[in-house]
Amino acid sequence: MSSGSSATDGVAVLAISKASTSRVNALAAAVRLHLKESILSALEDPSINAIILVGNPGGTGMFSAGADIKEFSAPTDGSGGVTTAQNGVPTLNDLGHMIEGSSKPIIAALSGVALGGGMELALASHYRVADRTLRYGLPEVKIGLIPGAGGTQRLPRLCGVRHALDVILRGRINVGAEEGLKVGFLDAVASDGETVLECAQRWARWASVLSPQALGSRRLCNRSVPEDTDGIGNSDMCEFALQKLPREDKGGESAHACLKAVRASFELPSFTEGMEAEKDLFIDLLYHSLQGRAYRHIFFAERSSSSGSKTAASKLSKIKSVGVIGAGTMGRGIAISFLKAGYTVILSDIDPKGLEAGVKYIRGVLQGDANKGRLKESKLKTALSSLKSSTDLSSLADCDIIVEAVFENLKVKRDIFSRLDGIVRSKEALLLSNTSTLNVDTIASSLSPQRRAYCCGMHFFSPAHLMKLVEIIRGESTSPETLDIVRAVTKRIRKVPVVVGNCDGFVGNRMLHPYSTESVLLLSEYGGGSEGVGIADIDSALLRFGMAVGPFAMYDIAGNDIGYNIRREKGLLRDPETGVVGPNRKNIRYTELGDEMVEKLGRLGQKVYKGWYDYDPKVGKGRKPLPSPEMQSLIDKYVKDSPNRGTKMPGEEIVYRVLLPLVNEAFKILEEGIASDPSDVDVIYLYGYGFPAYRGGPLFWADNDVGLRLVLDKLEEYFKMHPNSEYFRPSNLLKECVGLGMTVQEYYKSGRANLKSKL
Repeated sequence: MSSGSSATDGVAVLAISKASTSRVNALAAAVRLHLKESILSALEDPSINAIILVGNPGGTGMFSAGADIKEFSAPTDGSGGVTTAQNGVPTLNDLGHMIEGSSKPIIAALSGVALGGGMELALASHYRVADRTLRYGLPEVKIGLIPGAGGTQRLPRLCGVRHALDVILRGRINVGAEEGLKVGFLDAVASDGETVLECAQRWARWASVLSPQALGSRRLCNRSVPEDTDGIGNSDMCEFALQKLPREDKGGESAHACLKAVRASFELPSFTEGMEAEKDLFIDLLYHSLQGRAYRHIFFAERSSSSGSKTAASKLSKIKSVGVIGAGTMGRGIAISFLKAGYTVILSDIDPKGLEAGVKYIRGVLQGDANKGRLKESKLKTALSSLKSSTDLSSLADCDIIVEAVFENLKVKRDIFSRLDGIVRSKEALLLSNTSTLNVDTIASSLSPQRRAYCCGMHFFSPAHLMKLVEIIRGESTSPETLDIVRAVTKRIRKVPVVVGNCDGFVGNRMLHPYSTESVLLLSEYGGGSEGVGIADIDSALLRFGMAVGPFAMYDIAGNDIGYNIRREKGLLRDPETGVVGPNRKNIRYTELGDEMVEKLGRLGQKVYKGWYDYDPKVGKGRKPLPSPEMQSLIDKYVKDSPNRGTKMPGEEIVYRVLLPLVNEAFKILEEGIASDPSDVDVIYLYGYGFPAYRGGPLFWADNDVGLRLVLDKLEEYFKMHPNSEYFRPSNLLKECVGLGMTVQEYYKSGRANLKSKL
């Protein structure tokens, strides 16, 4: 027997964790080699009659969360060890064949999670038992791949095509022991008072006395795919599933490949041919799919942005109570997020009616989640009992964290923080602002100097209980420990944290400015009549690109008064009484189209049923955008003196005109050290602004899809056309990357980005 293995009563217990340095027992090369050697040793040992595979020696914790995804970044010639054995290290496929072909029964004892490659090893085993902590699944489709170690061939043979499609196409990671037993994935679930290892040992002793013929029948490679118990043909089920898949060019490459692989399990004459089909599809996605690279880029980017100091965990355990100031839309969503994570929340608002409405809304959302099965009844009761409210700010005196979420007014926010300085008892309480644009240092300056280290921005996105992104804004005095704790808290409430520097709009909203500005300018310069660029033309172009919502529909959802008020604060508006143009509007390309629609037409957006579009309460619950003759007339008014009026623009050119300034701003943000890595920008736009995941984020798209040379050429062309639009002036970092022939991600990985960072 090898080290890391044990044997009792003729049963060898092989623990994955013995060779793993990963908390989740990732099946890295060292683990695969350990399992290969341990299995061979057990097979050669005459005293061993059966083998148990377990995650940890005692049978508790995780079985395995699957392959080490870092290995998927191997050389693109296919020599990286993922699909080809190297130096005696087996691939997961090799290991699966070894387990399945074992002359001695192998029992997988499953607990915690068995995902991806971990589940595929379990499928290759002859028997599978679990405890009730098990959650299994095959999430590969979510990182642009298919299960590549037999999952698409063995699961249909074991559980049928219906369950295989459900698990594989949806990328499920939450299939429990009860469901697994019902569909036939599991042979047994440990009884009360019995560990999964004890259950596996029972099955091992029984299996060890079976005939070779009985063991052969347990090998899924010897089985054919069964017909569905409801009488629906396997081909018909696949056709039905096909109708629900996204188009291949809209992020669906891996899903379509998954479906093809499952089809191969029953359409091809043998298991071996099915496995070859799976391998070919897997290799094609791994080495040739840009979508797949984009999905994996986001996977690693999210984990990088979320990683922080391990010492934050001890501090996190001491945080129990959270104060939220402001019972409006943002405050309500923030409160819900903390309540669902188990915190006590005190919601404070000076307006009694607003506070009452906020509490009612929060309770309604929590109850609705429970009714839909998203929240357990026990957690609902805890959350409802943990919600307190008060119109008195002093009620927050003992809170460990306070998140201010009032409207965007610097004077109001500074006043609140000044009052908190004298109210909050703990000098280490975290005082956070949900500001989306205002200067965090100016807000923090209202605090006494010793408190400023515990202050930073915590910018949620609306609706806060649904949107995953949180920008954590580091102020001049914010301590690294504060950032680590806020990052850890953000993860605890199931959000994605990204630490950014302090500037106007931070990262996300700063990049949004040129995107939104150019969208409106296109209307005022190329619109007009039925021939010119229209509102729907621009939205449609961005929707075809893959954005979750077009820019004008987005403005209507958010409220057009928000942008109007920001322009007023920046000194860009014309004074409605004197007609004098704002002091900061000199020498910039500008249109008053968006100002007039708010000032004179009151077109604030969906909330008043008119914005860039019209809305009818009887159509799509008042949310379906409808063409607006009034807005078309307003556009015609503003475009009448433009030499380009009435000119159509191809969809691709519209995308470049509005997205390349956004990309350029991201480069400038990196130059200034406001963001520490290009991948952080991509995470922000994926989770905060609806950028399509299959394009990997704005900078991944610019690097890999457009190419930085074309980005630079286009920006220079646009800047020559519009020298008063500063957002078209190419970034120095962009020019440097092009000069070096590097992507911006390569530039950062090379260590060249030794710029002064505000992080």
